[in-house]
Amino acid sequence: IGLQPGQPFVLSLGTVERRKNVRSLIAAFERLAAEHQHVRLVIAGAPGNDQAAVDAAIELLAPTVSDRILQLGVINQTLKSQLLRHAAALGYVSLDEGFGFPLLEAQQAALPIVASTAGSIPEIAGAAALFSSPHDIDAIAANLHLAVTSSSVRSKLALQASRNLDRFSWA
Repeated sequence: IGLQPGQPFVLSLGTVERRKNVRSLIAAFERLAAEHQHVRLVIAGAPGNDQAAVDAAIELLAPTVSDRILQLGVINQTLKSQLLRHAAALGYVSLDEGFGFPLLEAQQAALPIVASTAGSIPEIAGAAALFSSPHDIDAIAANLHLAVTSSSVRSKLALQASRNLDRFSWA
C-alpha cells in the first residue's frame, strides 16, 4: 500500500466527511512531519462531503509533506486490521461523533489515540486517549508527537485501553 515495514504512521479511519475534521489532522500532521521526517499519515475511508477540501489541503502542503500522506479510500476488514496493528497512532479529531467505533477498534489493537473532546469521544475513549479541542492544531500536533515518540505514553494508553474496553460488549 506504499508503506515501508516498520515505518511509523498516523491512521485516520472513517469516511472523509466535514465532521471528521481530517483537514485539522492534516494541519497537525504537517507540524509533526517537520520534526519527524519518516512519519506518514494514512487516510482510510470512503470519500465523503469533505473529500475535495481534504485534497485541496494536501495540495497546498510542501511536497516533502504531501508525499507522505497516503489516501487509501475504502478498505476491507483485513487491511483495516493490519493498519490498526501497525499504526503508531489513531488520529480521531472529529467535530462530533455519536459513538465512534474506530476508538474501540484502536483500543483493541493497543493503538494510542489522539482524539478531540467533541461529542461522545471522551466518554467512549475514556482515559485511553490524548485529548484536545478539535480546533487546536498545536495541541493535536503535540499529542501526535507524544503518541508517536513516547514509549511510556504508548504503554500508559495501552493499559488504559485494556481497562476501558471492559466497559463495552456487543450485547
